[in-house]
Amino acid sequence: MGERSPRPRVALLQLLNGAWITQALHAAAKLRLADFLAAGPLPVDELARRAGTDPQSTRRLLRSLAMFGVFSEVEPDQFTLTPMSEHLRSDRPDSLYHWAVMQGEAWHWNAWGGLSENVRTGQTAFEAAHQLPLFEFLDRQPEASTLFNSAMAEMSSLAVKAIVQSYDFSAFGRVVDVGGGEGVLLQHVLEAHGSVQGVLFDRPAALEQARARLKGTRLEGRIEYQSGSFFETVPAGGDAYLLKHILHDWNDAQAGKVLRACRAQLPRRGRLLAIEYVLPAGDTFSPGKLLDLEMLVVCGGQERTLEHWKSLMADNGLTLDRVIATPSGVSIIEASPA
Repeated sequence: MGERSPRPRVALLQLLNGAWITQALHAAAKLRLADFLAAGPLPVDELARRAGTDPQSTRRLLRSLAMFGVFSEVEPDQFTLTPMSEHLRSDRPDSLYHWAVMQGEAWHWNAWGGLSENVRTGQTAFEAAHQLPLFEFLDRQPEASTLFNSAMAEMSSLAVKAIVQSYDFSAFGRVVDVGGGEGVLLQHVLEAHGSVQGVLFDRPAALEQARARLKGTRLEGRIEYQSGSFFETVPAGGDAYLLKHILHDWNDAQAGKVLRACRAQLPRRGRLLAIEYVLPAGDTFSPGKLLDLEMLVVCGGQERTLEHWKSLMADNGLTLDRVIATPSGVSIIEASPA
């Protein structure tokens, strides 16, 4: 009888080494190697000179990433961008630069080292590592907060077009984006519907970045900025309340406070729109299942199944009316006052 195929073991080894790839991408982004290659291929020595890095170490980093289609060695010791590494450029509107940097920063990365203890005790790994919940930590660390907000804006950019194409916002006169960060989703909603007014509600640091990003655009007069705690209250007067990747940051009790704050301001014919993953049953693949672990580690939140979403809405005075899948993988969970 022959030996068992080594393929499952090799496949597992590749998964185990995934952390190396994350840190390699983090290094390439933080050193802005893609930015220096934007104009075309460069010899490693010249790239290293421009980036201020060690040539041999730079070559080894690029050679490793080139195996996965991130960068390409077009000539011996000469590298260029690929379709993937184009998205590591910091100047592209569809960039993942800030996301790549955040994934490898010590304040985020170290929390993942506590996952096993997190699973054993239920204590959020980020809080165990930093002695502070995520958002309190960010309020005290301006540089980390700026990076976090920019990374979240990049994540929003992956889904916003699909969201706006999948849902008709024209019935609403005033849309309140609760926890809307830099206002990427609200911007796309207003650009698609000229009659809609918007309110961006978030922490002061996020609103500052949003104002700077939208300054000089045609939307300046159509967006009102308000700050506060969505656990206590949200701006009044909205016809629709957007919650994009907000509820997944929190456990059911905390998410319930956010929903009740929105419910208190929601008019009879108003709509609450939670934009989240709806987890499929069984072994079916979903990016939301990995994101669920990120929520477990960094903030104690969670992704949810359809039945879970229904019960969460019902427990907080809302009726889940429909779920609209979008091409981006996230869904628009539409709810109304019960």
